[in-house]
Amino acid sequence: MHFALRPQLHGHDTFAAFAEAHALGARDLIFTQRILHETFMQDSAAQVLFYDDFCDGEPTDVAVDAMLRAIRKLDFDRLVAIGGGSILDSAKVLALDSDADVAGLFEAGVQPGRKVGLILAPTTCGTGCEVTCVSVFDFPAIGSKIGKAFDAGFADHAVLVDEFLSRIPYPVFATSSADALVHAMEIYLAPKASPYTDMFCMAAIKAILQGYRRIVEQGRAVIAQDARAYLIASNMAGIALANVLAGGVHAIAMHFGSAHHVPHGEATRLFLPPVFKVYYRKAPEGKIAEIARVITEVLDLPQDGTNPFDALDALLAQVVPTKRLRDYGMAEGDVEPYAAKVIETQQRLLVNNYVPLSDRDIAGVYTDLM
Repeated sequence: MHFALRPQLHGHDTFAAFAEAHALGARDLIFTQRILHETFMQDSAAQVLFYDDFCDGEPTDVAVDAMLRAIRKLDFDRLVAIGGGSILDSAKVLALDSDADVAGLFEAGVQPGRKVGLILAPTTCGTGCEVTCVSVFDFPAIGSKIGKAFDAGFADHAVLVDEFLSRIPYPVFATSSADALVHAMEIYLAPKASPYTDMFCMAAIKAILQGYRRIVEQGRAVIAQDARAYLIASNMAGIALANVLAGGVHAIAMHFGSAHHVPHGEATRLFLPPVFKVYYRKAPEGKIAEIARVITEVLDLPQDGTNPFDALDALLAQVVPTKRLRDYGMAEGDVEPYAAKVIETQQRLLVNNYVPLSDRDIAGVYTDLM
């Protein structure tokens, strides 16, 4: 068993308090989006590099290569990345001490050191990227997203700022928090899970499900009251993710998200219920029974044999609505090729499944959502 928490964790109410505590100044480079800078950081003396100058969605290898060329011309001591998972994942690579492009960095065995200090602050409540060392990029040339863990990708400091959630659009909140739920549920079941990751995962599962039930019963206004709880739940799931990789839900979502340009959190939310229904059918007496019990308790389900993962599916449909796969552009004829592509490109994640998923199982998941 191995467990580690590498970055130092900090929490602040506002960006101003964060900037003061960490003495942000002219030798720092803030890497963020323009709207975030205009909203929260205009008074900062730090240098700025804008993610939106290179990419208007999730990062591709080509976009990150352009970021690398730009950042290598700048002189700074600390990289302060503030944003969603795309920005934080990119920053981990931008801080590396290397002249290689993304393709070179993603080659097996390549593990450069870090050339500057690294501070990561999330503005969503889902990825947990602030405490992980993995960067995930879309590689359009091979038609899939690929992730790689860099030993030097761990931040020196991970900072949770409550104020950053005050302007989060509802769709971003919904899909990011759903991704945190997926992290927690997948890692709880992973073969390499430990009592320590179990503790963080179960706390995150309960907090997010409780928050979702409050949204259904009281409306979206309640999210503001629960913002810190969502930030902490996302961070807890991220701590687990830093020690144990996710599994089949992420594997399927990686390929689908790349093929149809679906945001990561939306894609993982799509595939969570059908994959867990397969798991529950195959091995209902294992650790998945503990997740089923928590869903039953938090949602106050009747003791009439209701499948808790059907109930979870119904809850997610109210909080994080999605579409059928055909409405994203997937065709019936894509089912088997997509399943084969997942098997081909996502073994890094598939080995962490609760129970093995065959290409037929994966094809069935796609078919159920068509």
